[in-house]
Amino acid sequence: MPDRRIKRTKTNIYSALVSLLFERDIRNITVKELCEKADVNKSTFYLHFMDIYDCKTQWQNEMFDEILSLVHDLSLDKIAMNPQAYIHAVVSYFKDNLAFYQKLASSPLAPEFSYNLKQRLSEKIAESNGFNAKSNRWERTMVAFIMGGLMDSCLINLNGFDPEKLEETLNELGESLAAYVRLHRTIDR
Repeated sequence: MPDRRIKRTKTNIYSALVSLLFERDIRNITVKELCEKADVNKSTFYLHFMDIYDCKTQWQNEMFDEILSLVHDLSLDKIAMNPQAYIHAVVSYFKDNLAFYQKLASSPLAPEFSYNLKQRLSEKIAESNGFNAKSNRWERTMVAFIMGGLMDSCLINLNGFDPEKLEETLNELGESLAAYVRLHRTIDR
């Protein structure tokens, strides 16, 4: 099955890339070094990626798509009606991937990855709700605030991560915020 081999090859390359990115900036990583670490030929690498930056972008996009799949129903109204479901999905994701995110948090990759993740989540929610920058400034800002806060709350609590306590705290905050969103959306209608 070619799909399985391709997936395994890309997984090996991504794993090697991430390992190197945890140590240093991408500008200081060569394709040759990456291929040696991943145990693949350069020709195999170039079969899948244009360059090392394309490899990083594809890896991040796959990571972000995985996270976005957790919050498949991205309606602002549904988030406001049931923030616990979204909070649970995100906290569970961080719990399941704790070792990766703990290592990420102390790496040079952390600020860029965190920013791109929050940006992608906010854009996807805005897109799925039909929000645009001109006529839905409040909604877009609220989505960015909610998603950024949820992600940052998980990221800053990685050391001594207690998913149950974090989820409890976020649910309390989420319910207050959801009440505010429902009130604002009712007044605007």
